[in-house]
Formats: sequence, structure tokens, C-alpha cells
Amino acid sequence: MTLKKRLLVVGMSLAIAGVAVAAAVSVRAAGETINYADLAKIKAEGMQRSQVMELCSWLSDVYAPRLTGSPMAQKGADWTVAKMKEWGFANVKIEPWVNRNGFDRGWTNDKFYMAFSSADGKFPLPGTPTAWTPGTNGLVTGGVVLVTATTEEELAAFKGKLRGKWILTQAVPDVAAYWDPIAKRYTTEQLQTMELQTAPQPEFGITPPGGGRGGPAGAPPAAQPGQRVAAAAAQPGQRGAAATPAATPATPAQPAPGGGRGGQGAAAARNAFFFAEGALGTISTAPRGHGIYTIGGNRAADPATTLPAVAIAAEQYNRIARMLAKDVAVTIEAEIKNTFYPNPAVFNIVGELPGTDKADEVVMLGGHFDTWHAATGATDDNVGVAAMMEAMRILKATGVKLRRTVRIGLWEGEEQGLLGSREYVAAHFASRQALPAAPGAPAAGAAPPGGGGRGGPQGPLEFKPEYDKLSVYFNIDNGTGALRGVYLQGNDAVAPIFREWMEPFRGLGMTTLTIRNTGGTDHQSFDGVGLPGFQFIQDEIEYNALTHHTNMDTYERLQPNDVTRMATIAAGFAYLAANREEKLPRKPLPAPGQGGRGRGGQ
Repeated sequence: MTLKKRLLVVGMSLAIAGVAVAAAVSVRAAGETINYADLAKIKAEGMQRSQVMELCSWLSDVYAPRLTGSPMAQKGADWTVAKMKEWGFANVKIEPWVNRNGFDRGWTNDKFYMAFSSADGKFPLPGTPTAWTPGTNGLVTGGVVLVTATTEEELAAFKGKLRGKWILTQAVPDVAAYWDPIAKRYTTEQLQTMELQTAPQPEFGITPPGGGRGGPAGAPPAAQPGQRVAAAAAQPGQRGAAATPAATPATPAQPAPGGGRGGQGAAAARNAFFFAEGALGTISTAPRGHGIYTIGGNRAADPATTLPAVAIAAEQYNRIARMLAKDVAVTIEAEIKNTFYPNPAVFNIVGELPGTDKADEVVMLGGHFDTWHAATGATDDNVGVAAMMEAMRILKATGVKLRRTVRIGLWEGEEQGLLGSREYVAAHFASRQALPAAPGAPAAGAAPPGGGGRGGPQGPLEFKPEYDKLSVYFNIDNGTGALRGVYLQGNDAVAPIFREWMEPFRGLGMTTLTIRNTGGTDHQSFDGVGLPGFQFIQDEIEYNALTHHTNMDTYERLQPNDVTRMATIAAGFAYLAANREEKLPRKPLPAPGQGGRGRGGQ
């Protein structure tokens, strides 16, 4: 071998050795120490040996639906606890809520049969009973009447005419065609618009006007927490969704404890009138049509004074209404069996991967465990639960060092107002105290747990010992879409950190940070008391257009490649947060008496 060749071989050997050394050590980016070797292990485990879709199937096909307080919620929790213990997680447990939050009754629908008939034939009516409404007294049959009246004066015209009748509760909705593709991903331009937004930030804990999801400038107002935006109006960066029956005339609602969604008083009076008149039940629909309908329910409804309520698709609803308009007599027969369960278990599920030298500090991952019941809750939020469980499994399977403890939290009662996560935050981190009453005024009630957020004044925070130990909470609850970045919740200080953390995952689609807030997910329970809590930006896919709170929210709507990437990125962010020298920076604490976010899970 010539000297030249010998030097070339030596040079190549040194280069290879240098690469190997570089791969084995942490690299300090501009401000963050990033161990690319460990991240490579996480990506290999997450992308090549993923178990996330199998988890999604168990949660969506076997242990579903899981309405809070239902027997299936308990069965699903038992399975989830067993799975996490099988994987070797520590401190796995079901943690009951301190407050029941109005869940005095669990509920299941055990049988549903409905059909309508006229002189010319009989036709099936697919649908779903609204949660916490009673069933029928066996098989019942009655005529149908359309009642759009809402005021006491208007309803008086129906006095004595509703006994033994089924009531269509709303005007016939128009059903638009799907002129554009239903499934959508963010375009590069949309993500850039979201990132470049410079809308004025609100005071701490208040979602900015017109920007619940950080939508582009000029977009229609986004849903504030506790509100909904019609699916047709949802813009990129918004959490638009078709209104749930609890929020619209689709299903007249009863007032819920501790708040609710919308003007419940008139709806409650309307339902009381129907009940007093001896109607058999109410039927509602959604304007989206195409066989899709939304579902909801009010846990405070008294079955002794509430009518059976059913949601059906617009195609069947409108057909019946048009027949009535032609003076064609229509009859509905139905048999609905619903079961109530007194004082059901209400809880959260937690498990941990213990840290090393900073084990008393905690990084949290989470999503909500409860679902609605017209389908199986695959995109809302079984996918978030499965992704976070898989993220924990990835960290355990790779054996990467975790300086801080990584904890998963799976929350019940999200759909009724982020209740489970609020309860957890109040128990472990901080809660709001009642404001002192003004002279001569009645004493104010205690503010909701976790900085509770019903939009009104809030009292001072009472901090718990664990408050200073939490570094960050990451949440997934925007459907099956790929993670594209992070909503910063107005926390400018984390932007340069997250920007560096995203770089190793740029190839998986993580590119965007937006300073804007997003609402309606469990990160708000943490953010509301001054803790770093974040929801990832996700591609829309079909979430608002098709699956959110509808009878179409099933396993088939999941996108496996997106979900696999989702879990891998969540594992990577948890790893980076767990091993950072300092906890993530926090926003300034809110002043006592400052308003908070509105209620409402999504």
C-alpha cells in the first residue's frame, strides 16, 4: 500500500470514528443540549415497532364508548391500568376525583329501535339517544308533530295537542353538498400565516377574540372555550366544530351544574312544557346531513322529569318534516332502553416512568379518556390516549435516560368542561379560592378547580407542594391529524426552546410555532394556574367536518401514519423536557380576580 493510500485509509478511519463519537454524545444546539443518538432510538422504536394502532383498536373497538361514569369507562380504565403495568410503568393507578362535579348518575343505552310509518310504508330510523335521558316504557307508538316554537306565548298554541306525540324540535335544516374535499391538511402557506400572526395577546387566561385556535387574520371568529364554530366556517388554525346538541336547538338541553353551553333556561322551559303535555319524546338532527349527526347530553337531567331524546341524520328528519308539511300522517314507534347507575366512579388514570437525578420534578403527557356514545370516540380522544400511552412505551422500551419523572394523565369528564384535568390540577398543583364578597353581597362560591375558567372573576391561587415540581404538560386532542407544531399559549420564552426541539422532527412534519392560544383541551387546566401546558398543532383531516362528536367517530377514520408520527414526536418532546437542565419557563402568574377561560371540552 502506498503512503498516499495508507494516509487515505487512516483519514477515513478517523472520519468514521468521529461520526460514531458524534452520534454517541449530546450536541448543543444554539441553546439546548440535544442527544441525537437517543432521539434516533426513539424514532426507530416509534416508527418501526409502533404499537399505537393496536392500542387505538382496543380503545375504540373493545372498550368503547366510554361516557364518563359509565360501566365501560371503568372497564376501559382497568384494561389501561393493566397494560401500563404490563409495560413496567410505576405508580400506575386510578385516581378518583375529590368532587363528583354533578356525576350522580352513570348512564348507558342498552337498546335502541325506532321506525316511522305512513299509510304507504314503514321505514327504519337510525339514531342515538341523547346521554342521560330516559328510555321509553317498552314499545311505544305515536304521531309526529314539528314544533319550532320557543317562547311561552308560541308554545301555548300547542297546549293539549302533544300528548302521545313525538316532537321534531327544530326547523328543517338545509344540507349543503360537499363541494370541496372533506379531509384537509395544513398547507405551507397556512402554517406560515399561523406562525407570523402578531395579534395582541390577551390578559393571562383569556382566549383572544376571534382566535381560539390561532386562525389566520381575517378568519371568522373561532370557537371560544365552551363555544362551537359551525363546521362550514372552520378555518385553518381554528377548532371549529359542528355544535353539539347540548348547545343548539337540535336537542333542547337542561341546565348543567356549574355552567353549561348556551342559553339553557329557555331550552329547559321548552322541555318542561313538552314533558308536562305528555309527549313521548323529542327528536333532533344536525345540518351537516350525509348520514351524520352529533350527540351530547346533560348529566344533571332528572330522568323523572325528562323525555327520551334522540338524534338522527338530517335526511330522515327532513323527510318526515316534509311529509308533515304535506298533511301526510306520520307515526313513529320506538323502544329505547337506557340504564342509570347511581354514584358511578369518576376518576383519572396515571402512570409514571421514574426519573434519575431530578426524579422529584415531573413532565406530563395526557389526553382525555372519556368519549361520547354515538360512535366509539376514535378521534376524540382515543387517538390522543393511545398516542400518549405509546409515547410512554417508546421511552420505556428504548431505555433512554430520563432525568425527570415522566407521567401520563388520562382524564375523564373532559367533554363536560375539562373536569378530570381540572380536578387533578386542583389536587396536585393549584386551585382557586373564592373571591371575598363585596359589602352587602352574598358570598361568592369557590372558583372551579384548576383555575377553572368559566369566564368570571377568580380568586387567588392556593399552591400545592407539587406546583414547583412540574416542568410541562403536553396534550393531544385534535383528532387523528399529524402534529405540525405547538400552540405557545402566549409563552414567548418557550419559543426558542421548542424551535430547537422541532428540528430533529422536521422530517416528521413539525415546523410551526404560533404564539396564539388554543382552547377546549385539557392543557387549559394547567395553563389556567400558570403552569406550562401545551396542545400540539394538528392537521385537520376530517375532524370538524366528519368525526367530532358524531356517529362517524370510529377506528376507520384514523390515519395510521399520522398517529405513528404523533406518538413518536410526543415521546421525543417528553424526553427532551425530562432531560433539560432547567424546567421550562413559565408565564407571569395572573392577578387575583382576573377572568378565566370558558368551559367546554372538545
